[in-house]
Amino acid sequence: MADIDGLIFDALIDPTRVSDPGTWRYKVLMAVADSGDRGATDNELADLLQAPGGQNNIRPRRNELVESGYLTDSGMKRRTSSGSQATVWRVSSSDRPSLTPAFTEQDCQLAGRMAAGSPTLSQVERDDGERLRARFALLGRRAWRTAAELDIPVEVSIERPGAIGLTVWRSESDRSRFSLTIRLDDTGLHLTVNIGSTDSENVAANTRAQRFRSELASLPGEVTAPISTLLEQGWQLKLADSTGTLTDFESTHAWLKALAENGENSGSLSRTFDPDQVAQEGNGIANQVSEVLREILPIDVAAEAAMRDPVQALVNGLLWDEDRARHLIALARRARQLLFAGPPGTGKTLAARILAGALADETRIKLVQFHPTYAYEDFVEGIRPVLDTSEHELGGGSDTGRESNGAGLRYRIRPGVFKQLVQDACSAPGDAPHFLIIDEINRANLPRVLGELLFALEYRGPDNEVELAYSAEPFYVPDNLWIIGTMNTADRSVALLDAAMRRRFKEMRFDVDYTVVRRWHERNTSADLGTEAAARLKRLNSEVIELLDEDRAIGHSFLIRRDLAAVGFEAVWNEDLEPVLRDHLLGRTDDLPALREAFLGGL
Repeated sequence: MADIDGLIFDALIDPTRVSDPGTWRYKVLMAVADSGDRGATDNELADLLQAPGGQNNIRPRRNELVESGYLTDSGMKRRTSSGSQATVWRVSSSDRPSLTPAFTEQDCQLAGRMAAGSPTLSQVERDDGERLRARFALLGRRAWRTAAELDIPVEVSIERPGAIGLTVWRSESDRSRFSLTIRLDDTGLHLTVNIGSTDSENVAANTRAQRFRSELASLPGEVTAPISTLLEQGWQLKLADSTGTLTDFESTHAWLKALAENGENSGSLSRTFDPDQVAQEGNGIANQVSEVLREILPIDVAAEAAMRDPVQALVNGLLWDEDRARHLIALARRARQLLFAGPPGTGKTLAARILAGALADETRIKLVQFHPTYAYEDFVEGIRPVLDTSEHELGGGSDTGRESNGAGLRYRIRPGVFKQLVQDACSAPGDAPHFLIIDEINRANLPRVLGELLFALEYRGPDNEVELAYSAEPFYVPDNLWIIGTMNTADRSVALLDAAMRRRFKEMRFDVDYTVVRRWHERNTSADLGTEAAARLKRLNSEVIELLDEDRAIGHSFLIRRDLAAVGFEAVWNEDLEPVLRDHLLGRTDDLPALREAFLGGL
C-alpha cells in the first residue's frame, strides 16, 4: 500500500494540513475517507487502525483534522460496544470530492487518452490525469479495507504510468493465478476476476497453479455459488485458449472444469460499466468493488485451503470419503514407510502422488519405478565409468594450441536416487517433508536394491548410521523422508515382498471402488453413465473373483475416462479389459465369453 498512499498523498492531500503519509493524522484521515458515507467513530478508528493507546492516540489526531477542516461532525451518532453513543465523523464536504472514488464521463475520456499515450495531452491534462490516477487508487484502499474486514490480507498494485488501473490479489498467493483487476478508460470501468494460464517457465509454479485449478473445480457448489450470483447481476464468464480465442460460459461448473482440464486456458469473470453508468453509480463503484471481493476472495481462500489440507486433497483428488482420507493421513503421520497394495487400476500411484503433494512441495517429491534389473548401484550408490580427457599445450606465443592427450575411462562412485534425496532431506530447512514414491516396488529384487538400508529404514536418525558399501561413508535415513511403495497384487510374474520388507512398511489395501466411478462421472460426464459403468464393472468383477481371486479384479480407473460415452463399453472391453483378463486367465480363454457377457450384457 506504500506506493498507493504515496500517490494519493502527492496528488490529493494538502501538505499544510497533513505533513506526511506515514503520520497518524494521514492514517486517520484515510480511514475516515475509506468509510465513505457511513463515516467512522473514534472507537471504530482505534479498532481498525490498531493504534497504540487506542482512542487516546486517535482522538488528538482526529481533533487536528477537524480543526484543519478535513473532517467534520456528520450530525449522527452510533452506539458503541459499551452502549454509549459516539459521534460519526466524515470527510468535509469541500474535500469529499477529491477523496471519494467516484468518476465522471470526462474522467473516462481522460483515462482513455492516458491509456493510449496520446501525444496531444497538455501539461494541465497530464496533471489532471495523475490526480485521476490518485482518486482511482482510493479504490485500492477500499479493496484493502474490505479484505481486512474478511480477515484476508491482500496486495494492491496501481499501474503507473499509462493506463488507469490496479490489481488486487491475496497476499502470499500468486498474482497471476487469481486476481481482480480494475481499469478505467474511454469505454468505461472494467472489473475482471482473472485466472491465469499455467504457461510459466517455472515448472513448480505451473504445478501449483494446475493444482489450484483442480481444487477450484472440485469445490462444493455452495462455495462457488457467488460466481453464479454475479452472473445473474450481468457479469460474464469467458475462457481464452492458447491462441486467444474466447469462449463464453453460462455455467460456473463448466467454466471451472474447462480451466482444470487445460492449463493453457485462462479464465475471466468480468463486468463493464459504460461511462454513463460510471457517472450514475458515483461512489457506488467502490461498493461494487467491495462486493465482488466479498464474493470471490473466500473462493480463492477455499481452493488454497484445499491445496494445503491433505484430507481435502485426497477427497477431491481421489473422490474418497473423508473417513478414508483421514485414515491414510493418520497412517502417514505415524509411519514413514507406506505400502499401497491392490489390483491394477485402483488408484495406488495417484493416491501416493496426491498424498505427497499435500504434505510436501513438488520440488521435494521424487518418483522412481522399479524393474527386475534395478540395482543397489541405481538406488543408493555405485561405481560408474566416466570419460576423462586431458590436454597439454604445444609451443608458445600467440599460436599456442591444444592437442588431446587421449581419453580414458575413470571409475567414480556416483550417488543413486535415494542417496541424493536423503542428502536433500538432511539439508532441508525446518525439516521440510520429502517423499520418494517407488512404483511397482515388488518388481525389483529388494534385498539386492536396498542392501544395508534394510536396517537404516527401520532405525532412523543420526544415532543409527550404517556404512555404505562403496564409499564407506556413514549414512542414515532422516525422519523427514517418507517412502511410499506401490504394489500390484495381481502381478504373479514377480516376487511379493518378503516378511522383512513388510515389517518395515505399513500396508494399506486398495480395492475396486465403485463409488469413485459414480462420483467421477457425476462430476465429469453424467450421473446415469456413472451408475451404468459402476454396475457393469461390479458385475464383471463378481465373475472374475469367482474364477480367480480379488487380486485379479479389474480396477475402477479403467472406467474413469471422459470419452466413455463416445467410445462405448464395447471399445473399453476390446482395448483394455480383454487383454488384461487374457493375461490373468493364463490361456483359459473358454472363460472369456462369460466375462464379456457379464460386462457388456443387458443390465
